[in-house]
Amino acid sequence: MSPRHLPRLPNKMIFASCSQIQPTNTMNKGKRELPDHLADNVSSKCFVFRHPNLFRRKSVVFSYARGVDKEAVKTKAVSFAVKMNEALGPVPTTSPEGRMTSRNRSGRVCIHPRRTIAKRNGLPYYAWTARWKGCPLKGGISWPCITHTDDDAHVLAALSLDLRTTNRPKILEEYAKIIGTAAYKGRLITRPKLRIEEYWPESTI
Repeated sequence: MSPRHLPRLPNKMIFASCSQIQPTNTMNKGKRELPDHLADNVSSKCFVFRHPNLFRRKSVVFSYARGVDKEAVKTKAVSFAVKMNEALGPVPTTSPEGRMTSRNRSGRVCIHPRRTIAKRNGLPYYAWTARWKGCPLKGGISWPCITHTDDDAHVLAALSLDLRTTNRPKILEEYAKIIGTAAYKGRLITRPKLRIEEYWPESTI
């Protein structure tokens, strides 16, 4: 019998038939078990953490390849992700300058932690780096924590960004004016509450 000659069902019967259809629940299959910004790259055998406020969107990788216990690595990766998500805060809105508006004073836009390994002794050295659109230095201007302390280096990087200059004497001159003032504290108040070493999981976990 062709569709044209099929008997027409009453509306009530049609609704009753549709109500008996059970929808396929696909949400449970995709239920997320990992914290935000953490993913399990099964093909590469690693967990990858990537947050827009961290390392200019660079990834932190936790590998379980070559026979490494996956559950132990997962525990480590989840612990790091939870801590970093809490410290770094929500994903900011976009802007041409970075990930927030140019009025932002949080220390998260265009200011990044940096670590270098010294060739002479193999020890890590940390710094806060400011880099903005049009910055004359390709890698930005860095302020080492070993010289200025963690907080002071961050404030100096924030001043570099505010002034849009790589002129160190000028930045240090402005820095001397705000030591102990609200302007100094304001550049730290919303900074992630982490020691700079904690941005690298192998240093603290």
